[in-house]
Amino acid sequence: MTLQNIIFDWDGTLARSMKHWLTGYRSQLEVRGLSFTPRQIVDEFFYDHDTISDRHPLLDFPVMIKQVKTQVQAGLGSVALYEGSDDVLMALKTQLLSVSLVTSSPRHMLMRGMSGHQVEHHFDHIICGDDGFGHKPEPGPFAEILKRTGALANETLIIGDSQADILGGKAAGCHTCLFTPPENALYHDFDTLKQLNPDYVIDHLPLLVDVFNSH
Repeated sequence: MTLQNIIFDWDGTLARSMKHWLTGYRSQLEVRGLSFTPRQIVDEFFYDHDTISDRHPLLDFPVMIKQVKTQVQAGLGSVALYEGSDDVLMALKTQLLSVSLVTSSPRHMLMRGMSGHQVEHHFDHIICGDDGFGHKPEPGPFAEILKRTGALANETLIIGDSQADILGGKAAGCHTCLFTPPENALYHDFDTLKQLNPDYVIDHLPLLVDVFNSH
């Protein structure tokens, strides 16, 4: 088996955007006179959005999340990338058949985050959450990338920082790589994610090149 293609996640994998969401939630909660620790904000508001209104009925979450997204988008123009992101993208672009990106973020937010880094040209294809192919962990977005690139699932690696990336990658029949930089420990339980049995686990993006060079 030879790995010849890669599909990246964006938030929490290439872009250090998670802290912008944390800041957005904290700000909007404080406006409403509520104080949560960073850990509580992650646990209560980062995931399972469908249940938040039931758990916090007085918040009017649909209104709050719109305000959070507006604040986050305003800050995404200055979002930083993880160390080595650009070098890794350039290196993989020269040696692989395809380099693509799948994100659950809407396209306008992705483009806002990419605007300061000029990395869009590294990707052969980009699928966003509002493109109509479903959201991770559904395999639909990955299947569409395979279709567009003509790539084989068993020659494709999906890298991401979340359960959705690993489960979605497995459902699509691809190999998976879990990204666990120390700063992401606030947002994810690494031990639980590792129990999903990704094919690879790295905590530094340049290690991706070693993964491909070993095949």
